[in-house]
Amino acid sequence: MLRVSGSTAKVRRFLATSSIQPDRVFWKGDAGVLKSRGPIKTSGFNIELSGADGIAAQTAQAAKFIRKHKQDLLLIRSLGFSAATIDFGLYDLATEDRPWPCYQIPRPMILLASDLGCSIELSFYGAPPDAP
Repeated sequence: MLRVSGSTAKVRRFLATSSIQPDRVFWKGDAGVLKSRGPIKTSGFNIELSGADGIAAQTAQAAKFIRKHKQDLLLIRSLGFSAATIDFGLYDLATEDRPWPCYQIPRPMILLASDLGCSIELSFYGAPPDAP
């Protein structure tokens, strides 16, 4: 998932200029998904880069999406959004035999993120649904 946040004007400009349709757009001041957190503090949008499971498949799909839409995505950097993060959602693959598994992000994915001015984040969602 590519998560971008910044001013309302920058979000509007991206939406008007880019051919990419974000999966979610949010506006400063709107009620958030979690009402207990109060109104949304900054405008932004999310773009799904991959629907795959596992870091290898996600990074491959994300890299393919970024290469295909690179000119549109470079607009994010040129507009100077306050934050742009590529977030990979992962399940914790730790086991008793291997309590500290590695989650490698391939160098080409890191270079693509850097070109776009994005940070990379790993979100862990506990054990996989099919785990005992």
